[in-house]
Amino acid sequence: MSDLDFTICCTVTFFSKKRKTPPNLNNGKYCPHLVIKGSDQQLGVNFIDGEDGIFDKPIRANALPVNEAIDYSALQVGSEFLILEDSAIVGEGLVKEIFQHKPHGEK
Repeated sequence: MSDLDFTICCTVTFFSKKRKTPPNLNNGKYCPHLVIKGSDQQLGVNFIDGEDGIFDKPIRANALPVNEAIDYSALQVGSEFLILEDSAIVGEGLVKEIFQHKPHGEK
């Protein structure tokens, strides 16, 4: 069983001063890093769905962890995080829920 069997349900705000266009959160191709505020550990994620991007306003989004070598346990409900693309902070967010996936065959 993988330790990555969970979805991060969050609200995210993208900064208009940092990006030309809001990212597409629905095509499975947006893979930034999250950094919990007060930490410096980068947590790679892949956004799998979300509301249409608008700048400077919180929107709902869901992301999956992508790196089995990283401990994502610091990412808890209520965690505030920054969104990094390379080394640029392009937004911030708040974890609303962690949805744990059940292993196949488990009810």
